[in-house]
Amino acid sequence: MSNTQSKNELVFRVDEAEGLRLDSYLSQKIDSISRSKIHQLIQNGEALVNSAVAKPSHRLKNDDIVTIHIPPPEPLEITPEDMPLSILYEDEHYFALNKPSGIVVHPGAGNFEGTLVSGLVNYTNQLSSLGGVLRPGLVHRLDKDTTGVLIVAKNDEAHWKLGQQFAGRKVYKEYRALVWGTPEPLQGVIEQPIGRSAADRKKFAVTDSGKFSRSRYEVLNSYCLISAVKVILETGRTHQIRVHLNYIGHPVVGDVVYGAKKRRFSMLEKRYYDLGNQVVAQTKRQMLHAYCLRFQHPFSGKEIQIIAPLPDDFIRLEELLQNWDKSDGY
Repeated sequence: MSNTQSKNELVFRVDEAEGLRLDSYLSQKIDSISRSKIHQLIQNGEALVNSAVAKPSHRLKNDDIVTIHIPPPEPLEITPEDMPLSILYEDEHYFALNKPSGIVVHPGAGNFEGTLVSGLVNYTNQLSSLGGVLRPGLVHRLDKDTTGVLIVAKNDEAHWKLGQQFAGRKVYKEYRALVWGTPEPLQGVIEQPIGRSAADRKKFAVTDSGKFSRSRYEVLNSYCLISAVKVILETGRTHQIRVHLNYIGHPVVGDVVYGAKKRRFSMLEKRYYDLGNQVVAQTKRQMLHAYCLRFQHPFSGKEIQIIAPLPDDFIRLEELLQNWDKSDGY
């Protein structure tokens, strides 16, 4: 397979995809655009096979030349909002910020205003359009209450090239989490498929029908009741870390979806019971932080590493645990 790219146009030479539908092929090749969006572009005549307009159901042959035009973005309907952005890195193609907790990344049902995208639009008018009108610049995303490194693309070529690295699992993604208990062994691999929960379609779960998912973890510090854990994502499923850690019996502290809002401490000695209640009272969100992203810059070829320092609520909670351990003689 070879491909070239100019502004708003992607060109592929088909290789080892004999008989594959055009819409399926392009969905595999362009991870940064939704399948429904690609299907719509093909129906609108924006996709060519050997210079001829083709239907979504067109069956490809090896050595076919497939071209898809990405139209200019529609006028943004997002209202720019002035909000503080902690910029960790910036060049002519990308910038990275330290996302705070409590803010939704992009508009969705019931969350059209006050999202991070409004802050991005206010910060710059140089944002890629491949994610659609409501997700300008976003190459990836973080959950509302997850903090840490978030990368934004300034143009479509930059978006597509880095999106290919994410899709190809070439981006190093390291998280920090505070979890209940201490995982055993102290470092290991969680390789369990993740898909929609059969019991609640809004949630995800380990299920045989799910997609291949792998997380590596290492316990960095073990306190009474809680451990600080490093997690490296080797795949990027929705809620992957939260689902995997809950699966092995060590949910993320403060995770009201995949971990108990308030763990049962009634069977513990009073001193541990009191500590557990202090932790719950002090925790206002899931204690998960996107600590480090590392990738090869698509244009310069240099290795780029971006680190987001641990947020204040992480530090305060670890200080509480450290001080308690010292006072209790651990």
